Amino acid sequence: MGCYQQVGQHMGCYQAGQLFLSSCLFVFVSNTLQVVFVSNTLQVVFVSNTLPVGAEELVASCLILMEDSSSLAQKPRLIPRLSIDAETERLLARLGISDSVTNDVSGTAPKMHRELYMAAKSGNTDFIKKKAEEDMERHSLAFQESPKSNTILHIAASSGHDQLVEAILESHHELALKKNYAGDLALHVATSAGHLPIVKKLASAELLQVKNNEGNTPLHLALINKYKEVVDRNLVLKNKYREIADFLVETEPEVSYYLNAEHKSPLYMAAEAGDAVLVQLMIEKASRSEPFEESKSIVHAAITGKNMDVLESVLSKHPNLIKERDNEGMSPLSYAASIGYLNGVRYLLTKLTDYKYERDRNGFFPIHTASSKGHIEVIQEFLQQCPDSIELLNYQGQNILHVVAMSGKAKVVSSMLEMPELEMLINEKDGDGNTSLHLASKGSHPKAVSILTWDKRVDLNLLNKGGRTALDIATGNYSGMIPPFRQGDLPTEEFKPDMDLGTPQLIPILLVHGTWRGKPQTLRLTWLALKHAGAPHAPRPSWYRGNPSSSMPWDYYTDRVNTLLLVATLVATVTFAAGFTVPGGNNDSEPHNGMATFLLHHMFHIFTISNTIAMYSSVIVVVALIWAQLGDRDLVIACLKFTGPILGLALTMVSLAFMTGSYLIVRDLNWLAYLVLIIGSFFLLILTILFAPLCLPSSLPHPIFRYIVYYPFCLLIIVTRSNESILIPLASR
Repeated sequence: MGCYQQVGQHMGCYQAGQLFLSSCLFVFVSNTLQVVFVSNTLQVVFVSNTLPVGAEELVASCLILMEDSSSLAQKPRLIPRLSIDAETERLLARLGISDSVTNDVSGTAPKMHRELYMAAKSGNTDFIKKKAEEDMERHSLAFQESPKSNTILHIAASSGHDQLVEAILESHHELALKKNYAGDLALHVATSAGHLPIVKKLASAELLQVKNNEGNTPLHLALINKYKEVVDRNLVLKNKYREIADFLVETEPEVSYYLNAEHKSPLYMAAEAGDAVLVQLMIEKASRSEPFEESKSIVHAAITGKNMDVLESVLSKHPNLIKERDNEGMSPLSYAASIGYLNGVRYLLTKLTDYKYERDRNGFFPIHTASSKGHIEVIQEFLQQCPDSIELLNYQGQNILHVVAMSGKAKVVSSMLEMPELEMLINEKDGDGNTSLHLASKGSHPKAVSILTWDKRVDLNLLNKGGRTALDIATGNYSGMIPPFRQGDLPTEEFKPDMDLGTPQLIPILLVHGTWRGKPQTLRLTWLALKHAGAPHAPRPSWYRGNPSSSMPWDYYTDRVNTLLLVATLVATVTFAAGFTVPGGNNDSEPHNGMATFLLHHMFHIFTISNTIAMYSSVIVVVALIWAQLGDRDLVIACLKFTGPILGLALTMVSLAFMTGSYLIVRDLNWLAYLVLIIGSFFLLILTILFAPLCLPSSLPHPIFRYIVYYPFCLLIIVTRSNESILIPLASR
């Protein structure tokens, strides 16, 4: 008992302290400290952030008791508690107490009696009271735990039995300090379950500051559950969490600024959700003048919520936060511009003066950020309030039109070209001599390139500092060869887009602001847009004689030749057979023996003509590709350019022959015959659109030809974009 007396000597430091002694258990509880020795394990719980007077002597005395105990089974442990100060951390380190929950050394999980568990779950108050009376001397009831270290108070609180919770607190109020495996007090559990009466019974200013293993206070948990999507659709449940959050803020308003493991405070969470009423309540009740330094920006959270009342409340309480930057170095104005929050941008512009002209970490001004994301209304707001912002340049000397073109925002490019005040930017060069057309070509943005080339003010002949036109960039060096449609199809290094933007510092900017985020780029379409507009190559240097190493590998050509040869052979075979097995068959009577039955029908005339064209076109393709087998690279390239349009014509004629032949067979049933014509005409139109760019020359000097291929070009853009939506998730795996 000497050790027990030594412990008891320190009780003078703790008013309202209680000491329970037995052969296997003692408990000391105060407003600041709980020390428990049970099942041969010392357990210490700090309830406040400061080290209580005499705590070191008390815990040391407990350790002496444990060292004298011959039945000591394991080292002391510290029950999960709230964050404590550095002095307390040093004390625990000296005493060798670990900051973790551990099971028994035998490796078995805690186990609660079945009857006790069911009684707590069902709210059987009488049974619990009876057990508590029987347990007055041993006190083992209070320390029975479920496999997740839940006490009977945790279970009763989660089940919503407020009378049972009150009864447990009367006999074992120390259970309010016990944490489960997740570090939750019964107060945390009741808050998560949405039981306001129980929260009111358990809440105190000290316990509301306690954090679980994820750093969440009860107020954090109330807001996490309140803002869940499933709760948002349930008005009754949403109001429950609203009432709990209001009560917790009223009880201990300073907790509104406490941070969890994600460095988010309840105030941040409410602002991010756009909860103006709760944000106003937190700001009014809390006395703290500034958020914690490591906290995430509350202003950025308010901007995310897109609620002007929240933004105004936060800035009225913390006006200095208007210049605070987030983890990516973005100011509130830049962040509002990046998400397209027009009202927020307008409000911040009225509050700021020179700060609207400050760059973010990547060298972008707020108007550049809005441009990179394609928020045209935000851009117009900047131009209206700050008309000189059209002259702002980033670190690469790029204006807003450069950034829009580089990001591939086609609609914004079109809108900017219609603004008279931006005409001076159309052919302006950046630090590397690139115009907007150069940058759109670098990024392989065919739609933006097409829009720029349709504007007569855009100079297609301008060279950058590398001596390249936009077409040179789209093609690659001086190869002069046609790039494939997609970057992922490249067989060599030759046709990679010109990614050298003059400075390596631009690459992280593009990653942050949404360009080249790993998606496949449509190189061929960019090249087509420039060729159709008549964009030239730069003059070849006098020393240039071509680059043999830049040509495609031979296998690339042989694969294409073999594929086209197979298709042409099949078309020739089918059309040859169709020429002698005509629809309706042949007459077997004189004087028209052997003649086609539908010889005089106009649809048969179309069938015969289209089948004949398809037959001879495919034969020509076969013969040309046989020449390509001779092994001459230049001859192969010439044959491929020649046979592509002819094979397209053959396939179109085969489709037309099939449509007219099917019509002849079912012509007596009008609705079916017309349906065949409608379906066939629809797919013939699509086929024509797809093959038009292949049949027409690359350069289209006459505007009428550009109009002809414009819609097929737009269709190809739509097709490639739909493919990107499929390929991007696959590429990110």
